[in-house]
Amino acid sequence: LPHQTAQSVISLSNNQNRRRNQKRWSTSTIQCLVLTSVLFTLALWLSILLQFGSESTIDESINDENISVKDHQFDVAATQQNQQPKAKATIAYAVSLTSCGSTTNLHDNIANGGHSSDPSFREGAAVLAHSIHLSSIRNFAQSGSHYDYKLIVFVHPNARACSDIFEELGYEIQMRDTPFKVADIKSLWLQEHIVKSGCCGEKEYLKLYSYIQFDYPIVIHLDLDSLILKPMDDLFDVMLADDKLIGKEESIESARKRVAVMHDNPLPQSGSIDAYFTRDYNMINPGKKHVGVQGGFLIVRPNQAAFDEYIKIVLSGNFRSGGGWGGQYGGYFGAQQIQGICSYFYDKKHPGTGVELNKCYYNVMADPPRQNEVGKCRDGREECQDCRDTPLEEIYSVHFTLCQKPWKCRYPSGSEKQKAMCSKFHGEWFRIREDLERVRALERNVGGSEVGDYAKPKGPHMPEIFRGFCKSGQASGYIPLQ
Repeated sequence: LPHQTAQSVISLSNNQNRRRNQKRWSTSTIQCLVLTSVLFTLALWLSILLQFGSESTIDESINDENISVKDHQFDVAATQQNQQPKAKATIAYAVSLTSCGSTTNLHDNIANGGHSSDPSFREGAAVLAHSIHLSSIRNFAQSGSHYDYKLIVFVHPNARACSDIFEELGYEIQMRDTPFKVADIKSLWLQEHIVKSGCCGEKEYLKLYSYIQFDYPIVIHLDLDSLILKPMDDLFDVMLADDKLIGKEESIESARKRVAVMHDNPLPQSGSIDAYFTRDYNMINPGKKHVGVQGGFLIVRPNQAAFDEYIKIVLSGNFRSGGGWGGQYGGYFGAQQIQGICSYFYDKKHPGTGVELNKCYYNVMADPPRQNEVGKCRDGREECQDCRDTPLEEIYSVHFTLCQKPWKCRYPSGSEKQKAMCSKFHGEWFRIREDLERVRALERNVGGSEVGDYAKPKGPHMPEIFRGFCKSGQASGYIPLQ
């Protein structure tokens, strides 16, 4: 029994120890599990916090990068918009003022001082100047032109009193008398007739001063009732092909392909072109061999020898009644002035140095290509291009001859095709006029609102064409520039 009791005691003791150890293990296990759970929870939250912080940082970084990219893109766009390349050259745009005009004798060109001296010439001078500006490098963002401009007006002494307005419009005023004395002309017949024919008699020869503007590589002489619609860089590039500033040979060749020559004739060799012009087929009968140059659009390379030769031709008096210069270049309006003598100069005296441009794209007048609309082609060909079908966006310059002066507020006359084209031309003139008014309003209101103090007029006469600047369909209804 003592032995059994001892064994029982030992067994009991062992059982107690086992239970004690089991209790300790269970407690430790629980503590371990709790601690593990706590640590796991902490680790999970820490991971979440770290992940959130990382994403936030990334988002902020991405946002910063996006802002930086947007700022950079804005800066680049602003730079591109404001960046203006160096001009290849400055082109002189010249006009002539032969008289201050008159409100009487309206149908007598000579007594009235000529077309260039319309009493409302300031309207034409202002809008023409603005159209030149819009098609120049100074408006590079819209025009894409690489040429600057200079405005010049040749003022006859008879027009001195009314020439100040040109200075206000940005023109350089050059007082110029007729470049020869009529009394020195050897032909008495020409002496008598040169002063009373054409638009403005012998005073039209003021245009010859374009040939001695040696500060400029090219001079464009325009009538005051003209309008520039597109840059004429291609013409300039081809004429100045020998100038290193103009561009590479391949760019010159591309420019040559874009120059629209009348009857698709080939251009002379680049660098040898001394003049561009159009012809006035509307002034001759179909098939006439020597057609006059249209006197309201002449692009020349300044040349003293050319100027001197013109004067020599006039003074020689080699103009035959009914025949023209050299007995061949005449028989139409203005033959004794620029229209006839330029044709004689470039066709007879210096062939191959002047280029007749396609009149459907340059100096466009909306004239019908056929006599009486359905007759023979005025240029003597079987088929002829109708300039009234030319899309407006393809036209470089227009001339308000048949279409009449915009500031007369008259609805165009003629055929339906002519009316439609003239209405487009008038619409463009008034569009550019309105743009000029807005620019002036901004200049008057520096530091003010974007629209300045411009108030669009509300003239009721055909506002879809005249944009509110005409109160009626006559000259008295025109609202002058502010």
